[in-house]
Amino acid sequence: MRLLPVILLMLPAVPCALCAPARGAPGARTDLVVIVNPAAHIAHMSRVQVRDIFMGRLRQLPTGATALPIDLSVEAERAQFYRSLVHWSLTEVSSYWARLVFSGQASPPFRVQTARAAVQLVADNPNAIAYVPRTAITPRVRIVLDLGSH
Repeated sequence: MRLLPVILLMLPAVPCALCAPARGAPGARTDLVVIVNPAAHIAHMSRVQVRDIFMGRLRQLPTGATALPIDLSVEAERAQFYRSLVHWSLTEVSSYWARLVFSGQASPPFRVQTARAAVQLVADNPNAIAYVPRTAITPRVRIVLDLGSH
């Protein structure tokens, strides 16, 4: 029985898909970026600021304007965003928002069907803030946080 640990230590390390970080898990790469309207005059936002806005803890942009956070309906991108930002599953995020809404403390982010719709809403509203895949960016919006960089 004493030989088993020694034998296991001698086995070569084999890469395995199960050992890699899950998509959206802490440490995993993401191509999501947080965007605002250039007229908002915000050059950069911290992860904490973005987290607090999207979790209803902060209702204003750094400029003092009332924030309009925009959530994507696409489950994979929403899951990736919240896993990257707060390290929660969508089930945990939904539970959190159910408690806040029930108690009357806050309303969840406005939800849109596509990244294109989110970009359009941000481009048309200086108080809007959204997360979208980098590939959806247009010159009408400004990236204030790259969730893929740590």
